Amino acid sequence: MPEIIGCPGCQRQLKVPEEMLGHAVKCPRCGHTFDAPVAPATTLEYRAVELAEEPSPAPLPPPLPEPPEPDYIQPERIYPAQSPPGKVQAIAVMTLVGGILAVLTAVGLLLTCYCAAWPGTYYSLVLGILAIIKGSALLGREAHRETAPRTIAIMQIVNIINLDIPNCVMGILSLVFLNEPEVRRYYRE
Repeated sequence: MPEIIGCPGCQRQLKVPEEMLGHAVKCPRCGHTFDAPVAPATTLEYRAVELAEEPSPAPLPPPLPEPPEPDYIQPERIYPAQSPPGKVQAIAVMTLVGGILAVLTAVGLLLTCYCAAWPGTYYSLVLGILAIIKGSALLGREAHRETAPRTIAIMQIVNIINLDIPNCVMGILSLVFLNEPEVRRYYRE
């Protein structure tokens, strides 16, 4: 396809065949000889062809729908509806104090050389550790979710084998308090 270029000498529009672009040509009107430049139109045509050959981008997917407005959920209460009854607090304190006394009893028995072989020494130590852990949990914020310390109370009573009378008394009181209706409701038994 011939290109139209202007003569630099007389400004006449000339049709130059494609094979002559970039070579010397002579204007028939003024006789001026010049190199026929590659016309910008030809460059634009080539660019249009290149663009036509490039694949078009994939269409965008439709936008996602807006998420629904979240429902506001009330956070779970940390504390029970009421403060714990006095007997529940008394059970927690007796369990914790009983654990401390049981550990002290075990240490006292271990310090005497002849009681290291006595199994009651280790029983008292285990009771002390378990009672301290349970008593601490019963005094915490989540005490209403704990199970009732019935087993610890029974272990306190059995610790009478080590002549631990305070633990025996606290274990009996804990079992009596655990049978009260308000305490049973608190521990959800």
